[in-house]
Amino acid sequence: MKVFTFCVVLVVVAVMAWQHVRYVRARRGPNQDKQRQLYAGSAFHVLTFLRVPAGGDVLDSMRKLRSDLEGGGQAEMVYAGRVALIGLASSQLPETDWDAVVLVQYPSRASFDAVAESAAYRASLERFAETFSQGLDRPVALNLAIPQFLLAVRVYELVTGKGSHYPFVPAAGEVGADGEDAQGARLATLDNLRELSEDSVVVVNLLKGGTEAQRKADRGYGLEMAGLFAEGGHGPIHIGRAVTIEGDAEFDRVALVYYPGIDYMKEMLGSTFYQGIVSGKQPGDTLAAPTVPVLGRL
Repeated sequence: MKVFTFCVVLVVVAVMAWQHVRYVRARRGPNQDKQRQLYAGSAFHVLTFLRVPAGGDVLDSMRKLRSDLEGGGQAEMVYAGRVALIGLASSQLPETDWDAVVLVQYPSRASFDAVAESAAYRASLERFAETFSQGLDRPVALNLAIPQFLLAVRVYELVTGKGSHYPFVPAAGEVGADGEDAQGARLATLDNLRELSEDSVVVVNLLKGGTEAQRKADRGYGLEMAGLFAEGGHGPIHIGRAVTIEGDAEFDRVALVYYPGIDYMKEMLGSTFYQGIVSGKQPGDTLAAPTVPVLGRL
């Protein structure tokens, strides 16, 4: 009996280790994400949306920003994405066609505040036509637990006999006056970024909870998506509590969610699966911006 128990424990540990490695490889590979697995509990993250002046080069502007921020020795850029489109606009923020977003880690909130007050930091951001920064309290334990939670979801779905989400079945699209699929035409902006990265799409979300009815519906949507993430080996790569650091917009959570490629993203959004659950996505307010990773080019 002891040998059997030992073998079971060994298998469970091995599977959990495999799951962890699988998600680390996705982070380091297609997501070009430099977030360390372990870091001090005092660490503070800042998510900054960027709009480049007309005619400016987006990647070059991001390179200069990274050089400025990391040159001071207090900051580390862990994710950078080129924005494809604004999927959902926040009612709390001005409508802006953002070009890029960066996630930067600082040793602490105090260290960020000190940097943010410096003339050098202000000059770095003033190169852009517009910026908006959102703080993020990103707990180590929570983010390490996400892949294991998804593993548990996958085991549950296998045990209960839930069918596969794949292949996606196309849903009938909304056809505009010009005869084009309205959603397909909007998502075509993703194709413009294929030369940068076609193997990953990371949706950057600022989220605010709504009414109790909205939160209940949103939980149902989230559980359905968790099943998809669990089967496909993707999902949240950064998640935590939102911290207001500028303006008066208030959000509860920040989440960066990975999907394995542009084609996958387009097929998923146009599928009967997604169209059947999307009505349950009911945050009180949100800003959702699909991006493609570009940190490796900066």
